[in-house]
Amino acid sequence: MLPNIPIIDIVLSLSSAIDLIDPAITNHHKRVAYISYSIAKEMNLSENEIKNLVLASLLHDCGSVNLSERNSLFKFEFGCSILQRHAHGQKGWFILHDADDLHDAAEIIKFHHVYWEERSDAHFESYEIPVTSHILHLADRIDILISRDIDILSQRKEIEDLVNSKSGTMFMPSAVTAFNSLIPKLFFWFDIVSPYLEHIIKSVMKPYNGCVSNASLHQFAKIAHRIIDFRSSYTATHSIGVATCAAFLASKLGFIASDIETIHSAGLIHDMGMLSIPEHILEKPGTLDLVEYNIIKCHTYHTYRILDSIQGLEKLRDWASFHHEKLDGSGYPFGLKSSQLDMGSRILAVSDLFASLTEDRSYRPALSLDTAMKLINSAKNYDCDVKECLKNNLEEIVEKIKISKEDVSKSCEKIFNLP
Repeated sequence: MLPNIPIIDIVLSLSSAIDLIDPAITNHHKRVAYISYSIAKEMNLSENEIKNLVLASLLHDCGSVNLSERNSLFKFEFGCSILQRHAHGQKGWFILHDADDLHDAAEIIKFHHVYWEERSDAHFESYEIPVTSHILHLADRIDILISRDIDILSQRKEIEDLVNSKSGTMFMPSAVTAFNSLIPKLFFWFDIVSPYLEHIIKSVMKPYNGCVSNASLHQFAKIAHRIIDFRSSYTATHSIGVATCAAFLASKLGFIASDIETIHSAGLIHDMGMLSIPEHILEKPGTLDLVEYNIIKCHTYHTYRILDSIQGLEKLRDWASFHHEKLDGSGYPFGLKSSQLDMGSRILAVSDLFASLTEDRSYRPALSLDTAMKLINSAKNYDCDVKECLKNNLEEIVEKIKISKEDVSKSCEKIFNLP
């Protein structure tokens, strides 16, 4: 039975994962969420609108997870055209739109870089752009204007002047009016740059927040997999392959239905920490040097710490983040030994190894099944029962992975071809 886990806890963890891409802009999503919330409260929006706006704000750049792409977003006015500026909002919508708890947030994200004066443009005239998209756009641009190196109160006048100069063109006038009413309130500015910002967001979201169901938890795992894997064509189908293999092995090794679902979710999010790894390392055509390999090793640590922030997901956390631990204690990041690794963690380790060996990588083509199985059978410090189960069911596992990857590949093509 899944404990009562607030949706905001899950979304904050995803937001923290996205922040791993560039430490220089850590907490951008959370600051934008707080600014959006404050403006929406001033405008007397409904509870449902505020809830969806905060969720959208926390994930608004999920469609832009490549560092080179993200850098352009942090200029006050960016993009050579409406479509270029609009592209990552479209991608974000696609990543989130089929999750029940985030469908409305996805609609907000879809239009969050549409200027107020562009509402009637031919690209958008057939859509009803939510008021909350315009609030998110304003909040996002306000945070871009804030310097982390200067006293926050000293920046108010400059930010106020620039925002007001764009009222009616870039920004919705009523949202700018609401922002103007916040400017004299010192706590508003202190909260934006506060080290307690996550606590503040959880506190203000209490009246609007629901809890995650078993079904929606798997939907959140699916979202995380899209954010993680769609950074590169080399990794686009990796997590679904691991998840499919792990769930099948778990079913053959006697896991109950709820644990099979949990291990599938763990497979989908096991590489969440990979968002911290620069693209030049992920896509390096040659062998990693020692420094690069050490950087890669931190990804399981980040997966663990992000999931550890959510009370009630300890099993999912361990299964997702222990896939590079070894039975003799030589693995990473914790150096756990066999007595500390349960069957779920062992299944994930074998599943990740199998998926990695049989997929194309930037530094080598996929290995044949025969070669991959020889390497797995000879690999020490992987559970023998799990390896035997993989070998005995290889044909069926390969077919299931193939089907699951085909579905993800279609989604991946849409992501890379948007808008």
